[in-house]
Amino acid sequence: MGGRPKRAKAKSRRPRKRQETPVRLSFVAVSLVLVVGSTFFLTRLFGDISNLIVDREAALSSLIFSAPHEIRGGDDLEGSQLMGRLDSLRYSLVDDPKVPGQYARKGSEIVIYLRGYQQGSVRQDAALVRLKIERGRIAAVSGAGMQGAMLEPEAIGRLAPGAPAERVEVRLDEQKPYLIDGLLATEDQYFYWHPGINPVRILKAAIADLQAGRLVQGASTLTQQLARTYLERRERTFARKLYELAVAIVLEARLSKREILESYINDVSMGAYAGTPIHGMPQAARYFFDKDLSQVTPGEAATLIGMVQAPTLYNPRRHREASTERRDAVLAVMHRNGVIDEQVYAQAVSTPIELGEAPVLRRAPHFVDYVLAALATVPGVGEERAGLRVYTPLDAAVQDTAAHAVVGNLERLEKSYKSLRRSGKQPKLESAAVVLDAHSGAIRALIGGRSYAESQFDRASWALRQPGSAFKPIVYLAAMDPERSPLSPPLTLATILPDEPMSFGGWTPENHERNFRMRVTALTALSDSLNIPAAYIGSRVGPETIVRTAHDLGIAQDLQPLLPIAIGAEETTLLDLTSAYQVIANAGARSPAYSIEAVVDARGNEVYRHEVETRRIVDPAVAYLVTSALQAVMKSGTGASAAQLGLKIPAAGKTGTTQDYKDAYFVGYTPDLVCGVWLGFDSPQSIGLTGGQAALPAWVKIMQRSAASGARDFAAPAGIVTAKIDPVSGGLATPWCDKQLSLPFLEGTVPDQECPVHGGEDFLAASDSAWGGWESSGAAPPPADEPPREPRKNVFRKLGGFFGNLFRRGER
Repeated sequence: MGGRPKRAKAKSRRPRKRQETPVRLSFVAVSLVLVVGSTFFLTRLFGDISNLIVDREAALSSLIFSAPHEIRGGDDLEGSQLMGRLDSLRYSLVDDPKVPGQYARKGSEIVIYLRGYQQGSVRQDAALVRLKIERGRIAAVSGAGMQGAMLEPEAIGRLAPGAPAERVEVRLDEQKPYLIDGLLATEDQYFYWHPGINPVRILKAAIADLQAGRLVQGASTLTQQLARTYLERRERTFARKLYELAVAIVLEARLSKREILESYINDVSMGAYAGTPIHGMPQAARYFFDKDLSQVTPGEAATLIGMVQAPTLYNPRRHREASTERRDAVLAVMHRNGVIDEQVYAQAVSTPIELGEAPVLRRAPHFVDYVLAALATVPGVGEERAGLRVYTPLDAAVQDTAAHAVVGNLERLEKSYKSLRRSGKQPKLESAAVVLDAHSGAIRALIGGRSYAESQFDRASWALRQPGSAFKPIVYLAAMDPERSPLSPPLTLATILPDEPMSFGGWTPENHERNFRMRVTALTALSDSLNIPAAYIGSRVGPETIVRTAHDLGIAQDLQPLLPIAIGAEETTLLDLTSAYQVIANAGARSPAYSIEAVVDARGNEVYRHEVETRRIVDPAVAYLVTSALQAVMKSGTGASAAQLGLKIPAAGKTGTTQDYKDAYFVGYTPDLVCGVWLGFDSPQSIGLTGGQAALPAWVKIMQRSAASGARDFAAPAGIVTAKIDPVSGGLATPWCDKQLSLPFLEGTVPDQECPVHGGEDFLAASDSAWGGWESSGAAPPPADEPPREPRKNVFRKLGGFFGNLFRRGER
């Protein structure tokens, strides 16, 4: 009986073995799959996040630069914006500059230790320069190298869509200890001990989240907060939180604590201003306090640290009281942790937040967009943009000047004219401006609208609008150029044109002031912007000739060869119109506008450099005739108010006002710069102002501050002769003419008759003849679709001629 139980036991064990074996195998298999799968997943995740970090670094290194800033003797110190450039480039003010990036002001001298830089194949070495200042001007520059005194190019944008457009990068060892220690004490006390995540904080936050049923409490370390800058989505979900944790762990594995902290300070989100994100504490310090991060006080440092938790809520520009309370809370943490002592704490909490003037966060956003579009057409540049550096001809000082002039002019007009104000979401009055180098066509400034945050539409290069009278110089050029004009002899500035009611195939143009002067010189007709003489010239030259001339000058649009084009009825862009003026300013030589100077790849190789292509379009002498007429616009024509607005440099230009006052223009130039300004509503509607009233004030501010000091006048080229003309009759001036005007002429086109009003008998006889062709000092022919008319007999002119000749005979 004793053996039976043993056998029974033996029988009971066998079935259990047969049941457990498959379960164990299944468990091992599942465990192995999970381990392998998790390992594979984590390895892949590590690789993906590592690539994300590399892509981020590449995106931050793919930059768009402005042109170097030249420091020239004779420049106005304020107008050149030198001090502003030094601030933007983070030059430090010291007592004695010892290293590149420092400067000092000593009485009437400014000493700058310029940084060296390389712009593709062009290299500029670091140099110590001394500027002598006299009466607000840079009297002399000494110590510059072969290229002259040049401040390095400034970063104005980035190529990668996800990268911050504007970013200021600083080094950790440049910052005050109370900023670093205060940040760690407030946001992450155990930063140097945790592996990217803080388990204790996560547990506490998890309990709070579970109780609420949603994410309500944060437990992020600095590393996790930095990880957020690598992620596109910002929603508060558990899945995103897990991914954020993974990125944080990889960041800890790939970067040192110092690199993580430095990157955090440079990239943490600090809210937004006018739609432009503020990336990093250095940029926030500039925006809120107008100073470098290394110069902030303990109170200012606490303000910035406090904003990290909720940048919008604690924005001191919008919520001063909430920002102050948060600052004081941070200061208390800093005091409690020994970051600042009692005295510093007491002083900081008792000091109100003092904000500096808000700088421009995005210097040239519309221009950057223009560059990105142009980059797609640059030879040698493919789809790979990592590490690419694009150098542009943009002048940061001119860009700033243009931006302030455009916005300031809009605000002035809206303040002065109630009809121009718009409230709520109604589209506001808009403006655009372009500044070109007169010789190379380089775009020195481009303003696409009053606010990039409100509208990314580039009104300078995209908007098609009628240029109105700003187009007329092209019409007069076509008529004065012997190689273009179908009539002989060509138009001169002294040619008499009709200004009376006329109809051209049913089209009846009118002058702006609805009056008629009967007969005027071509110079007066252009400088006073009379429509009827311009239409008359167009009828004689022909719309086809005008269209060909416009295309030759750089206007790319498909213009219709209809007669109203003579008064600017066809559409073009401000950039193309300004480019056409560039040809005239450059003595008839066309250099197409461009925005990219050079492109350098990630290895430092120059893959592209712009070569200025200059092609002779117009004879220099003909271009000079147009320039002389446009100078008269500035002196006595529709642009005469420029002097009252502060213009003190030689300049030529033309106003433009379209039908019903829907568009206002001023386009003009000096021998070195060309500038065009447009103003109107995006949806065309009357602004009730002329180009001289609306656009000219902004143009004057841009050009007066941007033109080189001691700007030279326009020089007459070969083939030009001058003669004194009576401005009323267009004849050669006599001693009895009340006014005498010295005008330029092409050789062989000087009038050979004297003024009929003041004693020119031969001229009188010629002008009394029927209008049968162009007369260099007589009446021009009528339109082709109208029969010749007998000229009006002027009894007073006859009497004037008789007495004039009588006195002349007596003197002989």
